[in-house]
Amino acid sequence: MKKELDALLCSRYPLIFADRHAPMTQSCMYWGFSCGDGWFDLIDTLCARLQFATDHNKAPQVVATQVKEKWGMLCFYYWGGNNEQSGMVDMAEALSERICEECGEPGKRRVSGAYMTRCAEHAPAQVAAGETLL
Repeated sequence: MKKELDALLCSRYPLIFADRHAPMTQSCMYWGFSCGDGWFDLIDTLCARLQFATDHNKAPQVVATQVKEKWGMLCFYYWGGNNEQSGMVDMAEALSERICEECGEPGKRRVSGAYMTRCAEHAPAQVAAGETLL
């Protein structure tokens, strides 16, 4: 993810990304957001809801430990939270399979040597031609 978007998420949700600049021996957030810019809105919305639950519904504070793409899906690792917040994370991860990681437009989970979620425009040519979808 672009540095500007990384910084924006951290400034909007300082409690969720409290470990963003912790040493690599303490948190994988040291590496930043290991995913494409297309998932910015998804992560932003997820964090807004997670923080709202804490601020207004007395839910425990969620603190992200790693945010990355894995197997073509968003993986949002964290500690804290409750069952409702866990469901929010599960929903965001599931939605990531339908959102292009590059641009944020509707996408499909595809395979081209690696798993990815891409729209037709951002899918590698060999995948778009053969339409190997999951």
